[in-house]
Amino acid sequence: MSTLVTLANTMGASVMGRTWMLSAASVGLGAGLLVSGALADKLGRRTVFVTGAAVQALFLFGGAIVPNALVFSVARVGQGLGAAAMVATSLGLIAQVTEPGHRRTRATGLWGASLGVGILIGPLLSALLDPVAGWRSPYLLTGLLSVGLIVFFRALPANPVHPAASSGRIDYFGAAALIAGPSAVLAGLVLGRTGWVQPAVIAFLGAGVLIVAAFVHHERRTEFPLVDLSLFTNWQFVTVTVAAFTAGFGVISLTSYTPTLVEQGLHGSSLAGAVPIVVWSGVSVLVSLVARHLRGRITPETQLAVGLIITGAGLATLAPLHDGATLLRLAPGFAIAGIGTGLLNASLGAQAVATVPAHHASMGSGVNNTARYLGSGLGVAVVTSTVAPSSPQALLHSWAIPVAISAAISVVIGVVILVYARVSRRNVEPAQENTA
Repeated sequence: MSTLVTLANTMGASVMGRTWMLSAASVGLGAGLLVSGALADKLGRRTVFVTGAAVQALFLFGGAIVPNALVFSVARVGQGLGAAAMVATSLGLIAQVTEPGHRRTRATGLWGASLGVGILIGPLLSALLDPVAGWRSPYLLTGLLSVGLIVFFRALPANPVHPAASSGRIDYFGAAALIAGPSAVLAGLVLGRTGWVQPAVIAFLGAGVLIVAAFVHHERRTEFPLVDLSLFTNWQFVTVTVAAFTAGFGVISLTSYTPTLVEQGLHGSSLAGAVPIVVWSGVSVLVSLVARHLRGRITPETQLAVGLIITGAGLATLAPLHDGATLLRLAPGFAIAGIGTGLLNASLGAQAVATVPAHHASMGSGVNNTARYLGSGLGVAVVTSTVAPSSPQALLHSWAIPVAISAAISVVIGVVILVYARVSRRNVEPAQENTA
């Protein structure tokens, strides 16, 4: 949110209020992605996509007229839930209308690039419209775009549900647990930014873990599971899921806090706060479009690993920051991180659907994006609990801590994926030869 400072000042939000305003959409996304993907495979992907667009439009319009930070945060959760349904089902829809091969690779590559385009346009548009038309205008405009998507998709013919996915009843307990568990965990992470030993933090995190454990136990026993847990025995599926989580924990969490760093630490405007994100996302879009042609030349796991390593290298250059630092100091690091993110985005979408059966494409997308947003939630918690916003100088100096953590995790996981993929592939090939 490039206009967070303006919004917080307008609504008189406290420190915790600002934290919720920043994180509420991620809570909705984390809670809704996996259940949306799983239900889309059963109920129809177009149906769930249109429903998500309607929910997002409703809460975008509602968020534009709210009176205080609390109601605004609730609206942001609703926006996240609606967006979750759209994100999870969009990749499933692509898999549904394209056959595996070059055409699907091209389509999923464009999907990955579109993630960067959204990140590029959103903050820039908000920063440009805020001083001219007020902070409400981006929400109203995005709401109108959501309504346009509803009209467009409703005009398209409905796609049939795969027989393997539509058979059996809907696991309502699993759906409720999938919403409640991640929501509780993310709420605990948000509250924990002001102290990790608070009773409410422990209660939310503990409840979230227990609900997720109950969900896993239930899914292993029920006749009609909502999520196919056997997917997690597929090493390629595990690899792409871990890569998505790491991207969320690293570069996405740091870029989420960057507008605050620029505005409070570098004394920049809301427009200036959007510049590093524009650099990062703009480069990632270009690289994603080019990286589509790498598929078949290098393994997907290698592309994911190299993307994480390059991203970590770029993040490592973002600190230390000293008094008098400018946006030019941040630009090279975010450009390098954009190269790595572009490689990741070009492969994440393709692998999310390639590593699951065709009738589970939306579920694969839901798992992958849930991992990304859970990683982001944890990463933002690390960032906000390690920086010291008491003064511009303290903020700049403490910025080095989350930067070092995020960069190190990105590089280490990238190396681990390279080694893990090589070992797993060696183990699989002899087994396939023996079977043949």
